[in-house]
Amino acid sequence: MDILLSWLQSGLSAIGPFLILLGLLIFVHELGHFLVAKWCGVRVEVFSLGFGKKILKHKRGDTTYCISVVPLGGYVKMYGDDPTAEVPAEEQNRAFLYKPVSQRIAIVLAGPMMNFLFAIPLFIAVGLNGEKVPGTEIGDIETDSAAYEAGFRSGDKILSVEGEDVLYWHQVDERIKSSPEREIEFRILRPETEGDTFVKATPVWVPNDNILSLDNQVARIPGLTTIGRASIIGIKDGASPASVAGLKTLDIVSSVNGQTVNSFREMARVFEDLTAQEQITFKVRSYIPEKKSEERTVVLENFQQILANRQAGQSIADLLGVERPDLYLLKVKEDTPAFKAGLKDGDKIVGLNGQVVHQWKDVLQSVKAYKAEDQSIHFTINRMGTTLELDITPEMTDVMNRRQQEEQRFTVGIIPAILETPGEPVFFRVTGPVAAVKFGFDKTIEWTKAIAVSFLRIVTAQVSHKNIGGVITIGRVASQSFEVGISAFLRMMAIISINLFLINLLPVPILDGGHLVFFSIEALRGAPLSMRKMEIAQQVGLILLISLMVLSLFNDITSIVSSPW
Repeated sequence: MDILLSWLQSGLSAIGPFLILLGLLIFVHELGHFLVAKWCGVRVEVFSLGFGKKILKHKRGDTTYCISVVPLGGYVKMYGDDPTAEVPAEEQNRAFLYKPVSQRIAIVLAGPMMNFLFAIPLFIAVGLNGEKVPGTEIGDIETDSAAYEAGFRSGDKILSVEGEDVLYWHQVDERIKSSPEREIEFRILRPETEGDTFVKATPVWVPNDNILSLDNQVARIPGLTTIGRASIIGIKDGASPASVAGLKTLDIVSSVNGQTVNSFREMARVFEDLTAQEQITFKVRSYIPEKKSEERTVVLENFQQILANRQAGQSIADLLGVERPDLYLLKVKEDTPAFKAGLKDGDKIVGLNGQVVHQWKDVLQSVKAYKAEDQSIHFTINRMGTTLELDITPEMTDVMNRRQQEEQRFTVGIIPAILETPGEPVFFRVTGPVAAVKFGFDKTIEWTKAIAVSFLRIVTAQVSHKNIGGVITIGRVASQSFEVGISAFLRMMAIISINLFLINLLPVPILDGGHLVFFSIEALRGAPLSMRKMEIAQQVGLILLISLMVLSLFNDITSIVSSPW
C-alpha cells in the first residue's frame, strides 16, 4: 500500500512538468511535418496533439487543429496518404502520395529534424540562464590512490592546469583526458596553507565507465574526484559521548550548531571550530534509502568536560566517537549467508580472515577473490563496542553490473552505508550570444553522439534492455528536473528531444524511419513496393513498436515497485 501511495503521489506531482515537456516535443515534431507538407503543397486535414477522442478542436482553412484525450503522441493527417483510397485527378496535386519521392522524404524527415533542431535553442537557453556545475574542489581521496601518491589531498582546490586557469571540473577533466601518459602540473589552493601548492601527476589509461562513449579507455588520474562521502555517521561505542547524547549509527547530520554540512569531511572540520562551545546541537535524520525520514534535534551537553579528555593529535570527531560509516552495514539482506550467520544492520566490519580492514574495497576484494573450494571467510565485527567473530560462506548469486546486465558472482548479502555527495557546485553561465549559440550546437552534437552510442550498446547487448524507460520514466525525470530548476528542466527536454529524433529515424515501419526506408527504396528502384510487402512490413513494425512499449512500461513499473535493496 505504501508503494502504491508513493507511486500515486509522485505521479500526480509529475503530471504538470510531464505534459509541458512531452506536449512541446510532440508539437515541435508534428509542426515539422505540417510546415514542410504545406510548403510542398500537400493539403493537411488534421493537426492533432494526442490520440483518441478530440477534446478541443478548431478548423481553419483545410486543417482541423485539435487536442486529443491521450497525450502520448500526435499526428498530422495529410490528404492522399492512404494508398488504398481513390484520389480524383484534379486533387492529385495536393495529395501526399502523388508528390515526388524527394518531397515525401522531406515531409517525413521534417518531424525528427525539428526535434533535433529544437534541442539547439533549448541548450542555448540553458547556457544563457546558467546552471550549477561541479567546481574544482577535490572530494575524498583514498590514501592508497594514485592521486594521493601524486600529492593531491581531500579539500584541495585546483586553480590551474598547465598554467591555464580553471573554474569548473569539466575543464579539469578535459585537460586530463587530453594528456595521457604525460606529466602535467596543477596549481592548488590547500586549506590552512599559505600560498599555492603545486602538484605534478601523470594521467594513465583506465577502463571507461561512461556507457555513452565508444572509447573503451580514457585518461584519468585514479582517485582524483570531486565526489565526497555524505555526512552519515558511524558510532564507535554505545558509551561514547555521541551515543549518550542520542546520535545513532546511520544518522545523516545536516547541521552542527546551525552550520549546514553536506559531507563528513565538512562536518569534521566544523567540529574543530567548536572548542569554545559548551554544547553542540545536531540536526539529524535516519538514513533510509529512497525515503525521507523525520528530522530530529540532538544536543550534546557538557562539551568542555568532554574536551578535557582529548588526547594530543586526537580529532574531535574521534573524541566524540563519530567516524565515517564506510565499513558499517546499511543493510543485511534476508536469507543470505550474512543474515544466516548473524550479521545485523549497523554492524561494522573491522577484520577479514585475521587482517584489519581499512576500506570497503578490502571487503569487496576478499569476497570477489573467494573460490568455491575455499573455506568460509572469517569476519570480525564491532557491534556498538562488542567484538564478534563470524564465519560466512559466500554464495554464487545473480547480480546486476553497472550496465544492468546479469552476471554471476560470489556475494554474502551486505550493503555498506556509503552515500556519495557531489562537491560544492559553482554557477556556470555562457557569456555573449555567439558563445551561447556555440554552446547550443556543441551540446546538441555531444548528446546526439552519446544517445546514439547508448542505442547501439543496447541493440548489441553491451548494455541491458532494462535501461529502456517509457512514459513513466519521462514523467519522473521531468518532475525531478523541474524541481531542480528551469535550466535542468530545459536540459532534460533537449535530451529527450534528441532521443525522439533518433528513435523516429529507426528503420521500423510505423515510425518515420520506416517510411523513409520505403521512399528510399522507391527512389532507387523507380517504383514503390507492392501493397502486400508494405502491409507485412507495417504489421511487423507494429508488433515491434508494441513490444518496445510493453518492455519500457515493464521496466518503468519494475523500477517503481522494486526494493531499494
